[in-house]
Amino acid sequence: MKPQDQYQSNLPQDTKQKVGDELTVIQPGERLICIIRRHPIGIFGIYILTGFLLVTVAVFVFGIIPAIFGNSANSDTATQVGAAVFIVLLFLSTAFAFISTHIYWGNRWIVTSDSITQVTQTGLFHRESSQLAMHSIEDVTVEKNGVLASAFNFGVIKAETAGEKSKFAFLYCPNPNYYARQILQAREIYDQRHQTQP
Repeated sequence: MKPQDQYQSNLPQDTKQKVGDELTVIQPGERLICIIRRHPIGIFGIYILTGFLLVTVAVFVFGIIPAIFGNSANSDTATQVGAAVFIVLLFLSTAFAFISTHIYWGNRWIVTSDSITQVTQTGLFHRESSQLAMHSIEDVTVEKNGVLASAFNFGVIKAETAGEKSKFAFLYCPNPNYYARQILQAREIYDQRHQTQP
């Protein structure tokens, strides 16, 4: 028995199994097809909101407060306190943006010739991996809603199974139609390979 045949015969009955580490997906005879990472536009909203908050505070501290108090001792004190608040806010905003970026880019799909592994990063120290066997995939659908999704070519890609209500869904997928074709082609090759095996 070939290693690949042995691996296929040991597949669990449950089509969606938890795996401890996404690197355990790759088995003997299995090849990596692609790794799908999120489109960068999904993180821009956090950057824009953070930047807007910092600019607003800076205008208030360095523009409005001196104009209100004029050339007085109170103006200098208020400006110094405001500057200290701005520095603290700048530090917190930078830390928030860094953590958000790490969490955002931690999400991905790993597509191999035998399975899809969905890596979900929900916190700085919390990551979950779920594996969907290729033979369980019934269909792959793509959703692109809104002007931004069409203009920047991103959307939601879903791998659907027959026996489960839940779907593997990946938000902010870049070029989702291309990756959907890759997965469907891998599914077709998987079927052909196993139909020809004795």
